[in-house]
Amino acid sequence: MHEYKSTYNILTRPWENEVFESKMMDYPWKVAPPSKDWDYKREITIEDVDIWEVITERGNGLGIYAAWTPYAEFYMITTGWKPNSPTDRKIETFYGPGSQEKVYKRAAELDMPIATYKTWVDDQDIWKYKDKDNSIFSQHNN
Repeated sequence: MHEYKSTYNILTRPWENEVFESKMMDYPWKVAPPSKDWDYKREITIEDVDIWEVITERGNGLGIYAAWTPYAEFYMITTGWKPNSPTDRKIETFYGPGSQEKVYKRAAELDMPIATYKTWVDDQDIWKYKDKDNSIFSQHNN
């Protein structure tokens, strides 16, 4: 089952539950919170994201999250707690083309391996994902 958390639940009250509605369990398929695409008119920030999809989480403040609402090529990695603060996490963000590869590499460095899946990306959206200089993506030409 996919898990979603608010920015508030990740950064301020991490001991609280995920974003959840009981009706999400009424279907035999994945039901996700509503989302809309980021318009890319400016660079997105953590403050712009209301809901994150949890890619993986561990104890001690470690977690990897993908922006869900709004939906964007934006990731947040929390790498532990700041000294003397039980609720203030160390945060890294990754945005735009090539960010998936960077997050994947950082996850391996943190010993938090993450699964990868093939996903279809329309030609007009490939720029959001593909780092032209170093990419795991290939473009299909008709």
